[in-house]
Amino acid sequence: LHGGSISARSPGLGHGAEFIVRLPLYEEAPAQATAAREAPVVERSIRLLVVDDNQDAADTMAMLQQLRGHEVRVAYDGPAAISLAEEFLPEVILLDIGLPGMDGFEVARSIRSMPVLEKAFLIALTGYGSESDRAKALAAGFDEHLPKPADLDLLRSWFSTRVG
Repeated sequence: LHGGSISARSPGLGHGAEFIVRLPLYEEAPAQATAAREAPVVERSIRLLVVDDNQDAADTMAMLQQLRGHEVRVAYDGPAAISLAEEFLPEVILLDIGLPGMDGFEVARSIRSMPVLEKAFLIALTGYGSESDRAKALAAGFDEHLPKPADLDLLRSWFSTRVG
C-alpha cells in the first residue's frame, strides 16, 4: 500500500523479537510546499504563558513554543497562573478550562480584571469543544477557543497576526 516492507525475526523462544518497518520518504506535494512557504511567520518572540494541570501537555506545548523562539512560562493551576501572569506579563496565554479547583473561566475573568493584562491574547486550549463551550469561553473573556489537540499552525497564525 505504501511501497514499504515489514519483517520480523527472532532467535527463538525467550530471546525477544525484532520487527523492521520500512517506508519510503514522503515527498511533499507542490501545493502543500507552496502553502507552507506562504504561511504567516512569527517575526518576533512573544511572551507566552501556558496553563494546564496536565504537566506533560503543558511542558510539551511550552517546549514547542520555545523551539519557535518564544519566551515561555508554565503554570499547572489557576492561582499559580494568576500570580505568574502578574509577574511575567505575557502577551499570549494558552489556558486550559478544566483546571481543578479554580477553573479556566475563573482564571480568565481574574486576568481580564488586571489593567496590565487587558491586552493579553487569551486562548482557551481545552478538551471542551462544543459551540456552547466556545460561547462560555468568550463570555469569560477569552479571545479564542481552541479544542485539544492544539492546531499548532493555527496558533502560529494567530501569534503572527493578532499579537502586538
